[in-house]
Amino acid sequence: MNAGTPSSQEKAYRHLKSKILDLEYQPNARITANEIAQELEISRTPVREALGRLEQEGLVVSAGGWGYVVRPLSVKEALDLYKVREALEVEAVREALPNVTEPLLERLSACLDRAETAMRARRLGEFRRNTREFYRVIAKATNNACLEHMLALIDDRIRWLGALIADRHFDRPQESISDNRELLEALRRGDEAGAVRAIRQHVNGAGERLLGCVMNEKATLLA
Repeated sequence: MNAGTPSSQEKAYRHLKSKILDLEYQPNARITANEIAQELEISRTPVREALGRLEQEGLVVSAGGWGYVVRPLSVKEALDLYKVREALEVEAVREALPNVTEPLLERLSACLDRAETAMRARRLGEFRRNTREFYRVIAKATNNACLEHMLALIDDRIRWLGALIADRHFDRPQESISDNRELLEALRRGDEAGAVRAIRQHVNGAGERLLGCVMNEKATLLA
């Protein structure tokens, strides 16, 4: 294998994780190592290893001898996740604010520009990846490795819930862009109160949309 070329396990892991987070595999969807191995033209062993990693991360659960299923969240788990996210990201903007520089602002702006371009082209997976990168850049700017790690632990589920909401509320991505541009401008001004307000607005808006999904549809979206 050439240097820099992902292993078969890593290839399977990235493939499966991307499909789960972008809802190509819906909650409770069945995944078998045989099917994935055939699709990727690799052996079953690295696929099983990749599925084991995803199980440790809480994205799939074993379903006995025949394979795995994509693990859904309960409504309570999802709402609890948003509470934790709000607390962590409010702290992140507060700690990042003294470290804001023009290069950092340019990097954040570029994330949102890419996200908006992807949104307009309906490339929603790309939109979500750039939106999450925007928040990862802020987390990195805190110079608080513990806080950055805690945010990283919930990042995948935040992206997954974002996909779930956008799949039912087509205007949510535009709301997200607007909220994040408001946050960017508050960081540019050095306005802590404005940055915190933008974070709370963004996270609470996502939570309200999630509840709307659950209330308005007969089908169960979460566990």
